[in-house]
Amino acid sequence: MTLDPAIAAAERTEAARDLIARARTETVHLVTVSALDLCTLDGPRQPLFDERVTHAWLQVADRRRRKLVEEVTAGMVQRGLLLGNTPQRGTGKDLDSHALKPELGLMLAARCRPAFIVTAAGEGPGLRPVNLFALGDQAEPVRGIVAELPAGLPPDRAARYPGARKLGPLGWLYNYALVSPLNAAEILARWTLRPPAQPGDAFPARYLVSAYRPDQEQPLGYHLRVRADGSRAVVDGLAGEYAGPPSFDLEGLQAVMLNLLTEASR
Repeated sequence: MTLDPAIAAAERTEAARDLIARARTETVHLVTVSALDLCTLDGPRQPLFDERVTHAWLQVADRRRRKLVEEVTAGMVQRGLLLGNTPQRGTGKDLDSHALKPELGLMLAARCRPAFIVTAAGEGPGLRPVNLFALGDQAEPVRGIVAELPAGLPPDRAARYPGARKLGPLGWLYNYALVSPLNAAEILARWTLRPPAQPGDAFPARYLVSAYRPDQEQPLGYHLRVRADGSRAVVDGLAGEYAGPPSFDLEGLQAVMLNLLTEASR
């Protein structure tokens, strides 16, 4: 699928403009998709994509991958994420005959052309990050922020999809929401304040929160290491910005994260 024209068309709809306006005052759920959906939508070519998912996708044989693309495309049509004509099987161009649902279009606009990216990665094996993609254009650099949140099947549904676990990283789920910078800062603060299940140390959880621009290979020079115990967090700045270092409650940590987002948008 040639994503750029489809994304641009989805962004121009009245529904998309309404979603962006609503996100200034509330959290707007966009879509829930799997890693297979993202791969079908050319995720590995986007500015930020999980290496574990990319590796799993590249391990799939070409013939099987083509069939998966057809099956996943049909699934997105059934779920209403792709709109328009019925895909023609076997053409290799199944996605080309579809438009994007506005919610999917906004998510892809942020993923494919982010003004900046902020990622909160847990420093431990198997931990999936929270990622933020700034949705903007030349007139307004930050129209909203798309939050990518790791998700899993609810227990009552997991039993009905035993094959999902066999897919490994390709079966991972992601929730996407459109939020304001203030709400994005709260998401970062709540995520990094909550420790993974590893009791012992006073501050057991460690997260590295970094800001990137897609046109720069290096971080913006503003990233934080956060250690938390569920109620307070210690924040270390790589440049020694936090002498001490102090600890923050949720409100204080949210202010730190909002400052990071502000710096990233400049």
